[in-house]
Amino acid sequence: MYARVTTFPGLAPERIKATLEEFREKHLPMIERQPGYRGVWAGVDYTGGRAIAVTYWESLETLHASEALAREVRAVAVTRAGVDRNRPAITDRYEVVLQQEPVGA
Repeated sequence: MYARVTTFPGLAPERIKATLEEFREKHLPMIERQPGYRGVWAGVDYTGGRAIAVTYWESLETLHASEALAREVRAVAVTRAGVDRNRPAITDRYEVVLQQEPVGA
């Protein structure tokens, strides 16, 4: 499995909730329909004005095949969230080598 990790520093805190809602309603359904999609995790620091999103992909090929859509979604998100242009989103890609759920979960 592979992961695309995007960090969004410099967000306008008052615009984060609306940006997340738009992502859930408009963009997540498109991402979920991509071949090889395996899930998403997101976290927000409202006070600090930053967020992180991780999408999981079946293979490196399916991760790469989703790049155009990911770029579009990021562009909308940073515009909607009022990102400080001096602190752009940062995207990295990783092979997931360990994922452990708590015992009994």
